[in-house]
Amino acid sequence: MEAVQALFEQQPDADGIGLAGMPIGTPGMPGPQEAPYDVYSFTDQEDKAFMTL
Repeated sequence: MEAVQALFEQQPDADGIGLAGMPIGTPGMPGPQEAPYDVYSFTDQEDKAFMTL
């Protein structure tokens, strides 16, 4: 939820945000978080780092 809140507050020029792969500990993936999550913002042209959780 922290990344979604930041997306609404910062309103970057992006179509959305996402996590690459299927990191352990994310919703739907078993186990605790093992490493920081790199969240990316994306458009139809590019993706770039948005934040790390």
